[in-house]
Amino acid sequence: MKTKIVVCLAVLLSLNVGAPHYKDDGATATPKKADFNHNLFIGKARHKLQVGVTKAIARANKTRYVFSGDTPYGWDCSGLVRWVYKQSGVVLPHSANAQGHLGARVSIPKRGDIVVFAYPGRKDFNHAAIYLGQGLILDANRGFGMTVIEPLTNFKDSQIRFIRVL
Repeated sequence: MKTKIVVCLAVLLSLNVGAPHYKDDGATATPKKADFNHNLFIGKARHKLQVGVTKAIARANKTRYVFSGDTPYGWDCSGLVRWVYKQSGVVLPHSANAQGHLGARVSIPKRGDIVVFAYPGRKDFNHAAIYLGQGLILDANRGFGMTVIEPLTNFKDSQIRFIRVL
């Protein structure tokens, strides 16, 4: 099922169905059915993302930090983000830096957005997390050796970017 969703997403993106499709007959322009189907697909994926975030929150203080891991049995920071998005059918790279260069950069984050961190003056990202709202993130923290919920203020010395994929 997840493979079908990923394939459908790839097909939709290659067909550029996200762009408005209008009849060009001189009459009032109306969106075609493809826009409705695309929006429905994205809406379902966003719902599944929220379910994935909830499942990941349940793993806080339970799942250990494991370098290169990407399952609830053990994950690193980008593996956690990858796992959460995989629950909605979106396959992300297993790299905080690569995740930081996906999607759309946003200034006001929503629950489920990706948060990436960089050292001051650097353009490459060294850490990734999931935004939970109210200034909190869920991350696989190497220092704690565990998946934790912590405030963004713990990263006040880092450059922070919010990324929206869905």
